Formats: sequence, C-alpha cells, structure tokens
Amino acid sequence: MPRAARGARPGLARLALLALAAVAVQAAQATKAAPDLVRAQFDLRLEPATRELDGHGTWTLPAGRTWRMTLDGRYELQRLAVDGRPVEVTARSSRGLREWRFPAAEREQRVEVHWRGRLEALDTTLDHRAVLTHTAAVAAPRGSFMPGAASWHPVFEGAGLAYRLVVDVPESQRAIAPGRLVGTHVAAGRRLQTYAFEQPEPAIDLIAGPYVLTQRDYASSAGRRLVLRALLHPEIAERAAGDLDAVERYLRLYETWIGSYPYESFSIVSSPTPTGFGLPTLTYLGIDVLRLPFIRDTSLGHEVLHNWWGNGVRPDYARGNWSEGLTTFMADYAYREQAGASAALEMRLGWLRDFAALGSAADQPLADFTARTHGAGQVVGYHKAAMLFLMLREAIGTDAFDRALRTFWREHRGGVASWDDLRAAFEAASSRDLRAYFGQWLSRPGAPDLRLAAARAVPDGAAWQVEVKLSQSGRPWQVRVPVVLRFADGSEVQHWLDFDRERQAFGIAATKKPVQVVLDPGARVFRRLAPGEAPPILRQAMLDPATVTVLAGAESAGESLARRLVEHPLRRQSPDAAPPAQPLLVIGLDGDVRRYLERHGLPGRPRELEAAMAQATAWAWTATRAGGEPVTVVAARTAAALTALERPLPHHGRQSWLIFEGPKAIARGTWPSRPQQIDLSG
Repeated sequence: MPRAARGARPGLARLALLALAAVAVQAAQATKAAPDLVRAQFDLRLEPATRELDGHGTWTLPAGRTWRMTLDGRYELQRLAVDGRPVEVTARSSRGLREWRFPAAEREQRVEVHWRGRLEALDTTLDHRAVLTHTAAVAAPRGSFMPGAASWHPVFEGAGLAYRLVVDVPESQRAIAPGRLVGTHVAAGRRLQTYAFEQPEPAIDLIAGPYVLTQRDYASSAGRRLVLRALLHPEIAERAAGDLDAVERYLRLYETWIGSYPYESFSIVSSPTPTGFGLPTLTYLGIDVLRLPFIRDTSLGHEVLHNWWGNGVRPDYARGNWSEGLTTFMADYAYREQAGASAALEMRLGWLRDFAALGSAADQPLADFTARTHGAGQVVGYHKAAMLFLMLREAIGTDAFDRALRTFWREHRGGVASWDDLRAAFEAASSRDLRAYFGQWLSRPGAPDLRLAAARAVPDGAAWQVEVKLSQSGRPWQVRVPVVLRFADGSEVQHWLDFDRERQAFGIAATKKPVQVVLDPGARVFRRLAPGEAPPILRQAMLDPATVTVLAGAESAGESLARRLVEHPLRRQSPDAAPPAQPLLVIGLDGDVRRYLERHGLPGRPRELEAAMAQATAWAWTATRAGGEPVTVVAARTAAALTALERPLPHHGRQSWLIFEGPKAIARGTWPSRPQQIDLSG
C-alpha cells in the first residue's frame, strides 16, 4: 500500500487507513495548488520501554503565506520560537489536535519547537482489520510505529517536507524512516541514526524495533547503486537473504517494464502486528505476514511496485485512487499469469465472486475509492480497478498498454496524477478515445448484469450461422463480451461482441455446427455473476450489511466470533423467529445449529464436511436457500472451539466451506462455478 500515513495500502491484507486517506486528499490538493516546501531539521529521542518521546528542531517556512501548525494533544509544548524569539501563540484544540497559526511574512520564518509526551502502548492483540483503523503512534521494546497521520511531530499543512531527522534510540533498537540513511553512530548505549528525504507530504512515518540488519548493494538498470536492507525481528532474521533476493527480482522486473527505480534504497521492516504498509523506500510487514509461504512470490512484489505507483507517482486522492488497482494488476495478477492460465482464471473468478458477495449497499463508484479500510474497499478499489486495466489491455493490446505505462511514468514521476492523466497516456499510446470507457467504469457503481438469453445454430450452405441473444438489466453498459463456441471434437472459438443495449442479437459465422455457446467462461469481463456462476462464499456474510445473524447456543462466544467475522453492525435475530428473507449467518454449537436448521427447513451440513469427523472441532459452510438467499453457517463442538475461530476464519472469505481442528483449517473448498451456456447439440 502506498504510505501508511497517507492513504496507505495494506500489503497482503492490503491495509489502509480512512483517517489517513483524508490527509492524503489534503496532501494531493496542496501539492497541486502550492509547490511550497517546508525544510525541517530536528532531533528525536525515543524510549520504547517507557514510551517517552522528546523532540526539538527547526522548521523553515516559505514566505508569503499563512501557516497552520498542528500537534497531537497528548504532547506538551516546551518551547515555541520564531526566528529565535519565543512567542506566545494561543493553541486551538479540535478532535484531539492542537493547532497554532502563523501570519504571512515577507521573508521565510524559522520556527523552533521543543515538545515531549508519551506514546500509546503497543497492542499486539490487534487483528488485521483493527490495524486498518488504528492511527495512533505506539511504542514498545517489541516495536514502535509512529505514522505521520498521528501528528506525533509538528506538522505544517499545505506543503511538502524536506527533512533531516536524527533519531536517538537504545543501542538494542534500530529506527527507520523513508529516505536516505545518512549515518549511524553508536555510543554510551545509544544508537543515533540520521535520515534525509524530500517528500510531498507534510508528516513523517517513523518505525523502530529490536531489528537484526542485513544489507547489500544492488545495481539499478540505470547503473545507480541502491542499498537493499532487511530489518527483521530476531526470530525471523534468517529469512533476510531470501527476502532480499526476491526484492532484486522485482526491481529488475519493474525497471524493465516501467522505468528506473525512483529512490536510493529499499528496506523490508518487520512489525509485531499484522500490518502491510508501503512507504517510499520501504515496506512494513507483520512478522506473521512475512512467515506466510507465498509472501515472496506475491505480496512482497506488490509492495516493491508501490514505489512506482502510489509513491513514485501519487494518486490525486481528491479524484480517486488508481494506484491500488494498477499495482494489483501489475503485481498480484501478473504473477498469476506467469504461473499459468488456470491460476490467472482462478484469480479473476475470485474477484467476480467477491463482487457478487458484496451487496449493493456496500458498493461505491471506483472514482470514490481512496483507501481500503475494509473488505468492501478491497473489492472495489483493488479488484474492480484491476479488472478495468485487464479489460483495457484486451481492448488496446499489450504493446500499447505497456507503452502507455512507460510514458505515464516518465511524465508524472515524482508528482501527482489523476485517473484523467492515466487515461490520456492510454489514449496517446492507442490512438483511441477512451473517455466513454473510463467514464462508465469510474463513475458508475455496480457492474453489468449480463445474460446469455438465447442461442441457436442455423445451416448456411456448407457452413453455419450462430444466432446469439444477450441481455442486461438496468441502464445498459458498453462492454466487449467474449462468447465461446464449442464443437463436438473438443475445439472452441472465442468471439468478442460489442454489447451496449438491454437486448441485442448477434450473428456469428462458423464452419461447423457448435454444440454449445458459453458466455465469458474465462471471466474476462467485470460483471455481476448469475446465480449459478456465483456459488456462495463466506465473504457474503462478511461484507453484505443486509446479513442477519442468528446465534444458536454459546451466545457469548458466538457473538464475539460474529463481530470478528462481519464488517458491518450486527443485525441480530432470535433463533425462535422464522428466518428473514435477507442473507443469513448462523453461528453456534453443533447440536443447536442442527436443530435450528431442521426446524426452519434450511440446508444442513453438506456431505463434503463429513470428512475428518474425529479430528474436527468446528465447521463453516455456505448454501443457497430455496428463494435464492445465501446462508452461512458456523458450527462448533464447544464454545472454546468457536473462540478458536476468531483469528483464522476472517481470512477465509473466498471459501465456501471449511473444516477446523482448533484454529487450523484442515480442509476447505469452494462450490464449483457453472458458466452461462446453452446446449445446441440437439
């Protein structure tokens, strides 16, 4: 994700902060409106054990405008001076922040500030979802994280920041901030590290921890010397070499694909909480995240790429965040394409299943997406946007698509760019007017609801004419739809149809009679899947705010699990009442759940879940009721077994069923998808 402090992206869980997105909007607007640059030099002493912070330094403000300085209200101002003269400026307080205003001056002003205070304690119990909204600066010997959005240092809004920061921590700790490590000095049990950087945002993200440092040099495609670092907790320090090998692979890939890496270093930094943040020159990933077996082949590359998209070129957040979708397409999806056609299809189909599970109440236009704070944001801002780029590549061709990316990078590197800027690059590379394409995919919520309405094959001399009728509900979308003709000998031919009406008939010439017509079997169009194409998955209960929850036995443990599982306020219903027409989530003890389902004629536990009965302590499955409404069931042998699901179950949203032994999923699966098709063999 780009900067944790301003519209951050989660790495793996792809985490982002809503409050930080608001700051990102301000930063983007300020960068476009005012190229002012505040210069700061300050020293910071951090005591992780006591959480004490003491800072002092000087901020040099450009002339000719008024300035607003903010600082979190938990810190005490020891000194405030302008050009060496102490000043008494009354602070105003708002939403936990204190602010000071400085009138415009004819020449630049030097504002000296000395402040101190105590950070919040690190909370290692936070799950990945809680991390999304926890914006406070925290400290502990195990790890300290001070996002710029927490206003832990004086922030002068409306300008970029060129800083030289000296961080003083115990010798057992190492600190890191975006930018260049100028020097390190160790003496008298303390470690002093100096960082220098120029950034468009007004605040600094700072990290510290008991890190083991592994470092190497890397020669960029432009011949520059880059420094690669891994700062990892001791228990995972042995993985540093392999992680840095992966970083080198990704740097080579994206320097070839896009252009030269924009910074002088890249660091992997471990976190004691399940974070996944991307900042300029570094990524901050949870220890457990780094331990996942697929990280080097997926999420790590995503974080490296964010140094081009999101940091190297920053989104104009006031007009939407394109960087998450483009990074998802060029990282997560690109790696699946490299793995093979079936892996890429699995990801595309997963995106469409996630969207089908979203529900209209949680949907939003892509242009409104700024940062992910929940799963619904990921479905729209990451997956829908990635499909936008996939469909665009299909339409204009890979060569034009890649040329546009390289041009976009050259023209906007180090600056702010909008969706319109991105569109202009693709238009220039393809010589096509793409306003209608980007307009509908960015401004309209939802997706086309496409149906294969009818099909027949008619003899046409020695050949055949295949008549295909497509339909879509609501206001028509303009889409290119692939339709596949399958033949008795096992061969097939794909045709792309331009479809922009509620109902439309097409004629397709064939040299022989097809036995089947199939609509988009490769899931290459972002659309709302038909019921048969979208088998129920757990994510429906997680994301759809219309979901009603029923607790059947072990109510306390069940409610706690439900609150961990869903991303909306619980809508409770008594197990004695008839099930509502809305999507249903049933959680409880196995016997109570079974009796509830039988009493109300709801689907019981599928036979796929009868495996491993001796080991199983809990089951989760999805089904479709007679009226088409989804039902999600979580049943456990004991209340303790329900509690054991609180951490793992939210990570399995794309599954249709799971079997658990304690917190471990010992079996899982997804109900098969059935493409829309019409049989012509008769």
